[in-house]
This record gives sequence, C-alpha cells and structure tokens, in this order.
Amino acid sequence: MEIIKARVESVDAAYFIEIAVGSDSIRIPMSEDKPIEVKSAFNKLIARIKVGEFQIELEKVGDDLFSQVAKEYVTQLNSEISEVFGEMQQKGLVQRDSA
Repeated sequence: MEIIKARVESVDAAYFIEIAVGSDSIRIPMSEDKPIEVKSAFNKLIARIKVGEFQIELEKVGDDLFSQVAKEYVTQLNSEISEVFGEMQQKGLVQRDSA
C-alpha cells in the first residue's frame, strides 16, 4: 500500500491539509467553511482510490490546535479511504493491478 504525504499549511491565517498526490496537491480547508473546496478535494481522492489503495501520512505533527485537528482528520480519512477502496474493488471500479 502506498503512503502519501500530507502537511498542515497556513496561508493568510487560513489553515488547510495539503496532500501530495503525484505532481498535484489536494487541499482540504480546516479553518474556513468552504464546502465546494472540500467536495473537490474528496472527488480528487476518490479518483486516486481508483488507481489503488493508499494511506495518508501527516508530516511534522505539532502540538498546536490545527496540527492536532489535522492528525485526527487524517486518521478518519484513512479509515474512509480503506472502506471506499474495498467497496470500489467489490464493484470492479479500481484498476486491475491494484486488486
């Protein structure tokens, strides 16, 4: 199973989880209510699940609030990724080499 790196980023006082997927990055906002961006991020993750199962590993988890929230978020996200991968695999929606 592939490990994909992620980190907590801050831009102009906005915090988000940035997940490195190949040459692309997926950003999940944590400090702002942006449902369209969250939906877009999840759609990209689902597209990545079709390629094969993976887990997200958060780099440099600090003691600050946003790092701790991101750590729990990634834990839950990994659980969901595993569950969705299993369902997609059962329905034949993943690439054959990952089965």
